[in-house]
Amino acid sequence: MKYIIFLRAINVGGNRKIKMLDLREVLTANAYQNVTTYIQSGNVIAEHAETSYEWVQEDIAALIEDAFGFDVPAIVFPLDEYAQGILQKPFEDEKLMVHFLNQVPEAVDLDTLKELGKDQQDRCEITGRFLYVNLSDGVSDSIYSNKLVERVLRVKATARNWRTVTTMQEKSK
Repeated sequence: MKYIIFLRAINVGGNRKIKMLDLREVLTANAYQNVTTYIQSGNVIAEHAETSYEWVQEDIAALIEDAFGFDVPAIVFPLDEYAQGILQKPFEDEKLMVHFLNQVPEAVDLDTLKELGKDQQDRCEITGRFLYVNLSDGVSDSIYSNKLVERVLRVKATARNWRTVTTMQEKSK
């Protein structure tokens, strides 16, 4: 099965450095096939015989811990789920950030997140494991930081801009 994989917070500010070549080698040595990466921030496309994305999330996180010594959550999407999430984009504006979630959050937690942002200009909507944020002024001014999203929704998450989201879909074809 083909997967799109996002690693949280690697190669940011010189911390938790992982060379993409090294990452590809680790994955390939552990039954992942056709492994490709996009830029240095942990965007990966790979195939594996396993059909459970939850298993793949845990496996990749464990492989990274063993090989590089970092606790790095991996957020994994089967290709069909990823494509469906993109099709269900709730905002037309291209000023989008997407938080990819390791699991679907509880409705009450999503309500709490929306309540926290109700007086802000940014808006958020969820579709499955995609949390879309319509940015009014840019990422740095948004209330919807990855840290807040993880704390309120009680999930693991990582965020990407819309360009990276669509580029990963194109590269997966």
